[in-house]
Amino acid sequence: LAQFMRNAPKRNVIIEGYAYNTGSGEYNDTLSRRRAESVREVLLNDGINPERMRIRGLGSRYPVATDKTSAGRQANRRVEIIVSDKNGRFSENR
Repeated sequence: LAQFMRNAPKRNVIIEGYAYNTGSGEYNDTLSRRRAESVREVLLNDGINPERMRIRGLGSRYPVATDKTSAGRQANRRVEIIVSDKNGRFSENR
């Protein structure tokens, strides 16, 4: 991702962290934000300008699988990267 961003200097990213549904909503929001911040830190260490990155912790909202199985919980513990268009803009629904 860092190499892609270096090669496309007008592209920006939104880094979204997620958690599976355990514990309180506040806990999951904090945990998911920390996941997103971890990815941001790696990109910062690779020389990417922090102004090109936004982070969001979305907790256990928007699951991609059931939390009733280990595989489902693993899928819901994730980070998603949304990449801007070539001019640095994101679609309206972001």
